[in-house]
Amino acid sequence: MSAGTQFRRALAVAAERRAFRDLPADMPFDEAFEVATTRVGIGQQREEACWLFERVRALAPKVVLEIGVSLGGTLFLWTRAATHDALLVGLDMQEQGRLGRFSAFPLVRRAFAADRQRVELLLDVDSHAEATVERVRRLIGGRPVDFLFVDGDHSYDGVWSDVQLYGPLVRTGGLVAFHDVSQSSASWTEGVARFWREFSEQRDVEECVVDTEPGFGIGAYTVRPGETWSRR
Repeated sequence: MSAGTQFRRALAVAAERRAFRDLPADMPFDEAFEVATTRVGIGQQREEACWLFERVRALAPKVVLEIGVSLGGTLFLWTRAATHDALLVGLDMQEQGRLGRFSAFPLVRRAFAADRQRVELLLDVDSHAEATVERVRRLIGGRPVDFLFVDGDHSYDGVWSDVQLYGPLVRTGGLVAFHDVSQSSASWTEGVARFWREFSEQRDVEECVVDTEPGFGIGAYTVRPGETWSRR
């Protein structure tokens, strides 16, 4: 890549960062979802995402943890649902880029932060690795997680692993949500659907499934006192 091309790309990334930083901190769902759809990329159904967004906003989380950032559309939504001084941490297996945390993807996604928020990305990591859990613990600095969104490894064992590793970080009264819980599952969501059937058997949960299209669906659980996160 020529020096001129690198310079133009750097200018484009800087402009994109400024554009996100200039967005208002307070956005209604429709506006936030439009940004997530047209400028970021998102894999959630609008009605399901709205259902969860409003619950997260009512919770007013100060610490948010997302497992499975993908393009970053839901991460952007959470910045507009969390408090203005919230910490948002996102995990994903995708690579950061040649420049590490200064590559275009992480640079732009960190600019989602509104007002005094901070967005931290742990990319090219395995959410099931103890080293990743420790990095998350260091980032949150002993504070409890208010909202955990699980949309990473879609295998049955993978979802259970994420729940058992990160669920204990969520405070009593906090919210844990899962994507792709629909029992009308696609081939790649069968593990999540099976997990959700088992997880919800002995827990008071909510769900929103608005389409008969295979996959999708969001399930949510408000953490109760004494939760053990066990496979009951």
